[in-house]
Amino acid sequence: KDLIDGKRYGYHDKKDLEINFNPDENNKFVFIRGNYSDFSRMISNVINNAVESREEEVKVEVSYGVKGEEVEVKVKDNGSGMPQEMIEKLNRGEAVGTTKEYGHGIGMEQILKTIKDMKGKMEVKSVEGEGTEFVMRFKKVEAPKWFARKIEIKKGDIVVILDDEILMYEIWRKRLKGYEKDLTIKYFKEGVEALNYLKTIEDKSKVFLIVDYELKKQEINGIEVIEKSGMKERHILMTNKYLRDIKEFKGKSNFLKLFHKMYLNDIDIVVS
Repeated sequence: KDLIDGKRYGYHDKKDLEINFNPDENNKFVFIRGNYSDFSRMISNVINNAVESREEEVKVEVSYGVKGEEVEVKVKDNGSGMPQEMIEKLNRGEAVGTTKEYGHGIGMEQILKTIKDMKGKMEVKSVEGEGTEFVMRFKKVEAPKWFARKIEIKKGDIVVILDDEILMYEIWRKRLKGYEKDLTIKYFKEGVEALNYLKTIEDKSKVFLIVDYELKKQEINGIEVIEKSGMKERHILMTNKYLRDIKEFKGKSNFLKLFHKMYLNDIDIVVS
């Protein structure tokens, strides 16, 4: 999602370009194993090829879904297509040179290497004059223990929401709409203020903490609030960062539960 948003921005001067992202609504949270940078670069290269395959009115469809034990990632374009010889080479895992005529040679060696490194499979479907579809398949793996698929709250809980962005409060109000009578909801902007409040509550089993990792211009971050407040059991950590950029995460995956902020409207909330 981040990558596709970046591509739209990168090609913002190409007025007749449409890049659509259509994830499987029933499998929003699926995992595959691989190097994040290599995977992102691979998808970027496939999209670049799709964009370069047609001069005007370019349409690119990016989607993913689950078939059995595999995750299928598809990139389809309405470009000039490829000749059969080129399709057969790619489906055998052989790189092809850059061809302006067909637009599907840029970065192909990197694409094929990443598929191989990730123990994946790739199938190219193409019709000259109509377009091309890249289908990449990877083995589905179990979600890591730190990943929060849903937020489980009990009726009567005190829900403490800590975020330095005021805009987030309105998003949480919408997400918790209908549960106001069952919950006591407290909003905090300052980490120290939230921490002091949490320390006044003796029975932490009646508290659920929702905390942002990035507390800008504060001397404390979300992970430290979780640890210092004793809320290791009942919390959700939100972040705009990738795990590789969170130094404090190392060694704490055994108790941390987190999700990326971009999925705030996708994560399930269960109040029972």
